[in-house]
Order: sequence, then structure tokens, then C-alpha cells
Amino acid sequence: MAALAACRGDGGGAAGTGGVGEINSGSAGINPGAGAAGRAEINSGAEFGLYVLALSWAPTFCCGHPDKEECARLTDAYAGTHLTLHGLWPNYRDDEARGRDTYPQFCGDYARCRHHHDRSCAPDPATLPEEMRELAPGYVGDHDFLADHEWPKHGSCTGLDAASYFRAALAAMRALPGKGTPDALTAAIGRDIEVETLAGAFGVPRDSVLLGCEADCRLAQVSVCLAHEPTGAGKPVPCPTNTTRSTYDNGCITRGCTRVTIPAAGSCSIATPEHGHDDERPHGHQGRACNHPGQGPACSSDADCATAGFRRCARSGCCTSQP
Repeated sequence: MAALAACRGDGGGAAGTGGVGEINSGSAGINPGAGAAGRAEINSGAEFGLYVLALSWAPTFCCGHPDKEECARLTDAYAGTHLTLHGLWPNYRDDEARGRDTYPQFCGDYARCRHHHDRSCAPDPATLPEEMRELAPGYVGDHDFLADHEWPKHGSCTGLDAASYFRAALAAMRALPGKGTPDALTAAIGRDIEVETLAGAFGVPRDSVLLGCEADCRLAQVSVCLAHEPTGAGKPVPCPTNTTRSTYDNGCITRGCTRVTIPAAGSCSIATPEHGHDDERPHGHQGRACNHPGQGPACSSDADCATAGFRRCARSGCCTSQP
């Protein structure tokens, strides 16, 4: 899920049936600059039954996170009128999830990153396709670098290398109408839409769609359940009840919304950042939590960050390794 900086909690947490297109192995990478170190090896991954492709609605997210780089010029950005990538998440079927978390996370060598996230947990920025600048701006911001979170937590469990994982996420997104943003959603910006009309607009069976809403029925996220294939996500599959009954994943339904508001960029009069991080980490000078993935400690100058091994002090008041 600009993409959402927060993922699911660390504790567990008649349309067309066409599948996801083939992954384009020729995607250009973003220049690595001085980004965090990455890993190129293929991880053994985990056994899981399906993927959840999560797409964020930035106008809702940015109301609670105005200091994020991708939110600074949202009214003129692609993300101001389109869903953008949050993540491609391995997920267990209900029978697989019995007695454990509903999805695998921090697999293999990345298990340590669950409790100690440093730059070695992050992917090489060169593995990020150039297309992410538009479709996934939260992955390339100067702080809360979302790739640094999504790769160790979710990508490490797929059995894919980082470059293939990011390409698979974009391929799944491109396979949906409007590269993930159907015309019905775009037409409803600034007003509301009937919940089933919205759910039916994504070109997949209704039982493959999850709609995430804030408490006031503002759209926060749309997710699609897809088959687990060796190279990434496959055709749409029914979402398991561990997602359909989740207020995080399917809040428009669990909250009883009959109509969903699609906020325009900057419409923040009743915003509550429910999909953000709720933690007790140190905070930067603007009151924002530091030490999120890709982010260093609170700072007041570049010198503070150099001492901690980071590149500079970002405007959030947190150190960053990004140039």
C-alpha cells in the first residue's frame, strides 16, 4: 500500500477471471545512490496458499501522514487520483493458518529483522523497477522507505529474489483494470460510491476483493487475493476468512459500510490515521516516530546521522540513508 507505511500488525495478523500477466524481467532499476545494502540471493521462502495484493488510497493515508515525501505534492501527483502499491503479501489459507499467524513473515536469514532492523535488512535500491516512482511512490521516498519494510517482512517469504518480488507485485497490479485503479473509482473521487459497485470494478470475482475503510467509511486500501505461483501471483482466488473478517483488510465490510467515500487529495477535515504505525519508538522533531524501516534515529542535524551511520537528517527529524 503513496503506499501505506504501516503493514498488517507484526503479530499475525461475475467478473473476468484473467490472471496476472508475465513478469517483465527487463524492467529498468532505480539508481542505487547511497541506499541501504541489499541481498541478491533467492530465499527458500515459506509454504503459503495465496498472495494478497494490497493497494493504498493515498488521499486518506496522507491526511494522517502529511510529512511523508510522497504526500507533499499529492494534489498534482499520480497517487492523488490512483491507487498505489502497498505490497504483495504471502498469506495462508484458513486451513494453513490454524494455530499460527495468518501469514508468514521475516523468513530465513531475515528472521532477525523482525526485532533488529538495520540496513542489511533492506533490498538493494537497484532492484526497484523505475515504474515504482509512479505506481509505488512510498517505496522510493526519503524516509519510511517502504521497500525496506516490505522486502524483509513479506518478500523474504516468497522464495523470490528482491528484483523478481518487486516485478511480480507490479505485474499483479498492471493486470487489473487501469493498472489497479478502475474507472468507477476515479469517477467517484470527491464523493461516495456503493460498496458493491466499487468491489465489482476490479475485473475479478467478488470473493477475491477486500475493501479497507477507516471508521467513517473513507477508502483506505483495496486488496485482491491471487494464487501463489512459482514466479509470483497468479489468477484471482477466493479470499480466506482470515482476511474477509479482518477490519484491517476488509474494514468497509466489517464496519457495515454500504457506501464508501473516495476522498480527494487534501480532503482531511475528518481524518484519523488509523492505518498508520501505533508504536512507542523514539520520535523526530515533528512528533513522528523514527526507526521505522529504512529510517534511523531522531536527529537535529546531519552530523547526528553521520555518527549513527546514516547519510543525513531528513525533514521528518529522523535519519535517512537516502541521498
